[in-house]
Amino acid sequence: MSINKLLRSRTTASAAGFTFLEILILVTILGIFSAIAAPSWLMFINNHRLKLSLDRAYWAMKLAQSNAKRDNTSWQASFKKVGESVQVAIHKSDISPAKVPASEWKSLEPQIQIHTNDTTLRLVNENTNQVRKNGTVWRAMFNYRGCPVYNQTDECGLTSIQAKGNLTLSHPNLKNGDRCVIISTLLGHQRTSKTQSKSNPNSNKKRYCY
Repeated sequence: MSINKLLRSRTTASAAGFTFLEILILVTILGIFSAIAAPSWLMFINNHRLKLSLDRAYWAMKLAQSNAKRDNTSWQASFKKVGESVQVAIHKSDISPAKVPASEWKSLEPQIQIHTNDTTLRLVNENTNQVRKNGTVWRAMFNYRGCPVYNQTDECGLTSIQAKGNLTLSHPNLKNGDRCVIISTLLGHQRTSKTQSKSNPNSNKKRYCY
């Protein structure tokens, strides 16, 4: 009886040891697989966040343009840097960004940033909505006919060409992966694009999203 018990205990110990070894091998394989797959997965997630943020920015401009035509008055899409994040709000142009309720500002995806050197939308004073040379708030303004304008009362075609422009978004972990929303005509046509290998030949500055 004691011999049988001894044999059974050895068999059980052997089986338990073999199972532990299998688990150890499996964990090692999973670790190797994770080390290979993790960078690709993170790149996929970051690309998805950037594309989702671009879509939101695009539709924010579209909605501002649509509201302007609907209400027969100028509307704008405002984009604001808040720390390491970007927020967007859609509002009438006679309301300054500072007076837009906090609940109406919506954050883009985490880590998404405005590429300031490649963005040509107008920088404005948050309190007055007047154009300025520096700051943390950009706007895309549309008049009652849906044309991009420099001032609220500007008519289509009579406004500064600078009313056109683009908003370029980037992610710190995506090198050369910038994407942009472009207001490409004085009638307010909008499109999206991504970073090009060569700078825009029609720009005085080196801008790569066009």
